[in-house]
This record gives sequence, structure tokens and C-alpha cells, in this order.
Amino acid sequence: MSETGLLRLRATLGWIAAALCLCAALALADSFVASFHTGPNTLSMLVGGEEKLSGPLPVEANDATAMVAVIDHPGLTFSITNQAKGFWMGNRMWQGTLQAAPDARAGTATVILRSPGSDANAPVQAYVIHLFPDEAALNAASHSNAVRLLGQSPMAIAGYCLAAACLVGGCVYLTTRRLEAIWTRLGKAVVYMTKKTPDGLLISFGLGSDQGLATGTSVAVHDESGLPVAMASVVRCSPADAAALVVGDGKVGLGNIVSLAPPADEGTAAAAPQRS
Repeated sequence: MSETGLLRLRATLGWIAAALCLCAALALADSFVASFHTGPNTLSMLVGGEEKLSGPLPVEANDATAMVAVIDHPGLTFSITNQAKGFWMGNRMWQGTLQAAPDARAGTATVILRSPGSDANAPVQAYVIHLFPDEAALNAASHSNAVRLLGQSPMAIAGYCLAAACLVGGCVYLTTRRLEAIWTRLGKAVVYMTKKTPDGLLISFGLGSDQGLATGTSVAVHDESGLPVAMASVVRCSPADAAALVVGDGKVGLGNIVSLAPPADEGTAAAAPQRS
């Protein structure tokens, strides 16, 4: 592929990677907004399905099996399955499974867990359960735009987009390496660093004595389209790298191209025969 074709391909891939990152950010925002609107201890489940629940074990409870569950919806059953320690604080936790029978009626249910022997004023752990007859109804009622429109979890979409963005970014890297190889053969390199000094703007690029540069050599700087930007004079040089001071008030930025010869239009004008 030609230099121009590689430049266009790299630019296109860069826009695709940026779009994928934007989609991932929007999916993450959608997930956070959906969680905010859903609220704590609120679950959605299908008829015939099951959900795992967990919560802190009250101090007065001897063990998890002593917890008392009150359910106000027929077809729902809850059972304590395990007792564990919290990951961060190490406090006691109960773990259980909530099951919905295949013939359970769709609607809203409340599951309340309380410690044994507690009175009516004692704090309880309450869960709001939304039962849906099928996947389509569950997705349609979701607070997440991703779930409603695509039927996919926003976190999953964010993961897919980030993975695709990484893949496209790798393609950008390979395209850039190919471009750099072509530019090196043509005596060109990208400005990868700029620094203001008392003597003027210092630029660094990947050409050196291996390409014929030496201290005092003049190089041309232009943008990717070939338009002249400035001239610069080499002040430091190694076999594969050099630094040069920009002559005059030229505006050189990262990504500009340094060449051993002036841009093509200037070179053509200089090479044109003069007629008497």
C-alpha cells in the first residue's frame, strides 16, 4: 500500500477506535444510570428462575439458618444456603437462593428477612422482586437503554467495545510501523517531541547519521498533506535520532513530518529548468 493509502487507513482506524471508546463510555454511563434508578435491594427475575441473595447476619442471630424470611407473593420460595464472612470487614454474612415457580404470577413481590425473636420495630432486610413472564418483558422494563434496545447488559457491551478498540488500536500501531518504515526509506520521520528552549523550539525525530544527517544540516518540516511548516537546523545527531532547532517563527507540532529535502512542491519548483 502507498504512503497516502496508509495515512488514510490509519486515520480511519483511529476514528473507529475513538468511536468504540465512546460507545464503551456511553455503555458504562448507561449502567450507572440504570443502577441509580433501580435502587438498592431491587431485583428483576423471570418466572421459573432463581436469584442469589446475601446480606449481613444480625448480631443476635446464632447462625444464618436462624433467619426468618417473609414473602408476600405465592410461587416464591427462599432458603438459606450458606454462612460466610464479608470480604472487606470480615463480618458474618448469610447467603440464600430465591426461586420462582414456573407457574408463579408475574408482578412485584417483597422478601423480608429478620432475625429470630425480633419485634415489629426491629430493623429488617427487605428486597423488592419484580417477576416477569419472559425475557422480552424483563428487557422492556429495564432502566438500561442497552438492555431495552439490544437485549445486552451495558457492562458486556462496554467490554466488547473496549476489546474491539484494543484490536483496532493494534492495527493503528502496525499501520504506523509500516508508515515509519516507508518514511525512513524516503528520508522522512515524525516529530515525536517538541521543547521550548532559550534558542527556540527544539524538535526531535527519528532520522540520524544513518540517513546522512549531521550537525548543521537543514531539514524541512511539513504536515501530513505535504504543506510546508518550517525549516530546522540539526543540533544533535545519533545514528537513528536527531534534534533540530526550528528556524524563525515556524509553528511545528507533534505529528509533523521532517524530511531531508524540502516538500515535493518546493523541490519541483527548484528543479524546474529556467528559460532565458
